[in-house]
Amino acid sequence: MSPRQPSSMSLLEQALLGAVALALVAMLSLPAARGVSDAFGWMPFWLLALPLSAWVVARTLRQRSRSGQVLPMATIHPIRAARAPRTREALPRAA
Repeated sequence: MSPRQPSSMSLLEQALLGAVALALVAMLSLPAARGVSDAFGWMPFWLLALPLSAWVVARTLRQRSRSGQVLPMATIHPIRAARAPRTREALPRAA
């Protein structure tokens, strides 16, 4: 028997895909899982869309960290020094 290869997916990714699989079975089996709830809203959003989007983000961040490519999540701009407010005397007068 050959040694077991470690999975290329993290535990978080496996858990998210497992949640998606369970949600898909629940949606196909239970009509209430395809409806709208007063407390939660549209159920397929909570059951499928959120775990799938979390999985995509986790996979993207893992691939980005493995490639060694470090990209900022947002552009950072330096803060300029605040100017002193103009006083009434310093304002130009209209002729």
